Amino acid sequence: MKQLLLVLFVSNCLFVEAQFGNAPVAKTGTATTVIDDATAYYNLGWDNYKLDSMGPARYYWELASTAKGKSTSKNAALYRLGLMQQNGEGVDTNLNEALAYYKRAAAGVSGKPGDKDAIKAIGGFYENGFGVEQNYRTALTWYLKAKQVGSEFVDDDIKRVREKISELKPVYKSTKLQ
Repeated sequence: MKQLLLVLFVSNCLFVEAQFGNAPVAKTGTATTVIDDATAYYNLGWDNYKLDSMGPARYYWELASTAKGKSTSKNAALYRLGLMQQNGEGVDTNLNEALAYYKRAAAGVSGKPGDKDAIKAIGGFYENGFGVEQNYRTALTWYLKAKQVGSEFVDDDIKRVREKISELKPVYKSTKLQ
């Protein structure tokens, strides 16, 4: 109980500091690093998620997704919100809403790539037909994009979908010659 109170106190302090523009500071060795708002909110969301506090986790990740700061933190927060929707963690399961979060996380900003896990998740949605029409070619496109932005766990997905595509029989339309 004391640990929970301590975590809540520290979380509240960080939240208050972020609200008033005093960004939390992390000391690494002899250098000091200022943590931006998006990263601070993302970390607060993650801390609450680990405590199985889904409401506060969702709240902080929603704040992180629109806060000033690193696009990687914003995209990671959107990905986490998508996972919560997909798995029904603290909310009803909604695959369409999950896909919308994943697409926002995958979009990237200012020429920077989006979240690689969100990109891979979109591929999974198309491969399995979750909330969208099943389409192996579209799934492969998303998996290849995830590989391109650094996903280390997509090779098996690419291989599996390529095999599924090769097994598809071409559909020919009959045409009448006049």
